[in-house]
Amino acid sequence: MNNRENGSALVAVLGLIFTAGLLTAAILSLSRTGTFEILPHVNRQRSMYILEGVGNRVQYLLAADRYLNNDVTLGELDYAEFEYDRYVADGVTHLIDYYGEMVEFVITDTSSGFPMTSSAYTQTINRLISSFEDDSEWGDKLLEFRDKLDDYIDSDTDVKTDGMESGEYEELSLYNLPRNGAPQYREELLWIPGARELFPPDKNGRFTRVMLIPPENCGTIPVKPSLLTADELLLRTYCNLDEDEAKEVLESINRLKTDKELLSETLDPLIAERLSNLAVKESGFYTIDIKLSSEDKKPSSRLTFSFEGFSVTGPPDKVTRFLEWMIF
Repeated sequence: MNNRENGSALVAVLGLIFTAGLLTAAILSLSRTGTFEILPHVNRQRSMYILEGVGNRVQYLLAADRYLNNDVTLGELDYAEFEYDRYVADGVTHLIDYYGEMVEFVITDTSSGFPMTSSAYTQTINRLISSFEDDSEWGDKLLEFRDKLDDYIDSDTDVKTDGMESGEYEELSLYNLPRNGAPQYREELLWIPGARELFPPDKNGRFTRVMLIPPENCGTIPVKPSLLTADELLLRTYCNLDEDEAKEVLESINRLKTDKELLSETLDPLIAERLSNLAVKESGFYTIDIKLSSEDKKPSSRLTFSFEGFSVTGPPDKVTRFLEWMIF
């Protein structure tokens, strides 16, 4: 009888141990799964703090460079002549060790893309039309978009030939449009039908083909775009280049950014003479794109921001006003 009871007790204990083991394994499995799910979010959150810290440092690296060096012609800076790194708006990739984290950043001029402010868009669209006179379909799309943008900005309710007023926007479920005033930021142009086709977002989903529209009290960006941020459409529009010539310029710009080869050494002089409609001097407004080094495979965010440059003593009123701040 005692043996029988002892055997029953042993089975019960073994069953309890087995059940506890299953529960422990399940908890460990859930914990590991939770760790795998949470870790990418933690890494991304941590990267945001790193990117913001690097962004602050880059602003003062730019200020120090301006203090030590005179203005340069973009594309003609020989980095080999200096014992220290130079920081100019030429799109060259820089690498920085930020408390043990390797971070890449690129500086470009904020005066980039087609100017589409209320005072500049008409000239921009007319320039685009005249540069492709043989493409009637392209010209028609631009004229239609100009009518829509005219109606978007003006304060009357008269609908232009291909324009849109409040009734047409309501049919698209875009209520409270048009603005009936000057655009306050460039991305709002994407509410206007046709904008995405004419000015498609870049590979990161940003609306960079259109020049940034500064917020109120943040200065005025010169409307002459920088040569080193130009794409094929902008080169053909502003410099009257054909497709092959524009691609040759883009190849030279790419060699500058990747290998620091001077434009004067890689670009056909006859083509170079035709680039005068684009700026080769800095506007004073800078766009910084920052990401963790490509060697780091951890999930991370990316930071892009634009601001007006300041001296080594900091902004005049000790406040940095960002024209754009985007973490993605």
